[in-house]
Amino acid sequence: MKKILVHICCGVDAVYALRKIKEEYPDSYIEGYFYDPNIHPEEEYLLRWIETERVCNDLGIKCHLAPYELDKWLTAVKGLEDEPERGKRCSVCHDLRLEKTAQFAKENGFDAVTTVLMMSPKKDFQVLKDIGKKVAERYGLKFLSIDFRKNGGIEKMNRLSKESQLYHQNYCGCMYALFQQREGEYIKELVSYGKGRLPGSREELLFIKQIRAFAESLGLPCMEESFNFVNWRVIHSTLKINKQEVPHSVLWFSRSVKGVLRSKVEDVIYEDDKKVALLGKYSCKIWILNRSLKDIPLEVPRVFTEPILIVGSEYRDLIDIGTKVEIRLKTEFDENGRSQNLIIGNPEAVQTIEYYSDTLPDGKGGYSFIDIKGAVVRNLDKIQSGDTKVVVYGAKTAGNLGKMYMKKALINI
Repeated sequence: MKKILVHICCGVDAVYALRKIKEEYPDSYIEGYFYDPNIHPEEEYLLRWIETERVCNDLGIKCHLAPYELDKWLTAVKGLEDEPERGKRCSVCHDLRLEKTAQFAKENGFDAVTTVLMMSPKKDFQVLKDIGKKVAERYGLKFLSIDFRKNGGIEKMNRLSKESQLYHQNYCGCMYALFQQREGEYIKELVSYGKGRLPGSREELLFIKQIRAFAESLGLPCMEESFNFVNWRVIHSTLKINKQEVPHSVLWFSRSVKGVLRSKVEDVIYEDDKKVALLGKYSCKIWILNRSLKDIPLEVPRVFTEPILIVGSEYRDLIDIGTKVEIRLKTEFDENGRSQNLIIGNPEAVQTIEYYSDTLPDGKGGYSFIDIKGAVVRNLDKIQSGDTKVVVYGAKTAGNLGKMYMKKALINI
C-alpha cells in the first residue's frame, strides 16, 4: 500500500492501532481522518479530537478533522433509536463514517483505508470488516481489516493510553446507547454547561487538553495530575418572592429542597457584605448581596450545607420579615468527581506561575486560553531551562482543591 487513510474515532483506540499499522506497513504513507458525527455533545467531539491530534502528532502522522455533522447522523439512524448496541444502528453508523472516509481517500489519492474502530472490544470485528470492504470497493480502494486486539493488543492500548495520560471516554458517543444503558437516570455526559467550565466538567477537561496541546506543540513537557473529589451541581432551581420569580444563584454544596418550600421570612441578619433572610424550614436561607448578583466561589472545601440562594442588591428592600417565599431546588452530589492539575515544564522548577482551569457557572472568575498561552510564550526560555513551570490548577471554585491536592494538603479530597 502506498497511501493509507485511517479512520480514527478517539485517541485511546488510535494510540496502539496506529503503531500497529506503521509496523505492518512500514513503507506506506499514513494519514488519519477524524469523523464521528455520532458523538454528542459537540464538546465531547472536540475533546476526543484534541486527544486524537496529540496521538498523531506524537507519531508524526498528519490527521484531518472532518466537520461535526450530528444532524446527518440523526437522519441516518432515524427509526433505529431502540436498537441494541452492536445492532442495526451501529451498522448504519459504521457505514456512514467509513463512507465519508472512503470519499476523502478517493479525492486525495489514497489507495487503502482502515479504521481504529477495530481496536475496540465493544465493536463487532466481522461487521466492521464486511462494511469496510463494501464501502472501499465502491471507491476502488482496498480495505485493511487488521485485528488490533490479538496478541495482547487491548493491554498494549491501555498501557500506552495511561502513559500518554489520554482522556478515556466511558461511552462510544451515541446518545441512544447511553439512554439504554442508564434508563431513567440523569445522564451528565450529555449535558453542556454553556459559558462556564465547572469543576470536574468536560468543559474544564477540554480547556486543560487545549492548553496541553499548545504547550506540547512548543516542545514543552507536560504532566496531568488527576484527583477525585465530591462534586456538586444544580439540576434545577426556582425562587419566587411574593409570587414574583427572581434571578438567583445557589451557594456551592447546598442540599436539595424536598418538593416545594413555601414559607415566610422569620428573621433577618445584617452582615458586612450581605443581608441574610432566615426561612426556618429546612434551615433555608436567602443571601441578599450588597452588590449585583454573581456566583460566589468557595475559598476552602466544605461539606454540604443548608439550602442557600443568592440574589442581588436590587431585592434588598423587597425581602424582609414576613415576606412570602417559594423555593424549588434540586442539587446533586457526585462522589466520583474528578479534576486535574496541568504542569507545564519541569515539575521541580523553583518558580511557579499559577493559573486555574475552572470558572463560575456564568463563565466569570477564570482565565482564558489566551491568558495562559501568553504566559507560556512570555516565559518560554525559563520553562525550557527548567527554572520555571506553569501550573493550571483544577477545581478552584469548589474550594481551591487542585492547589491543595498538589501541595499534599489533602491526600484524597
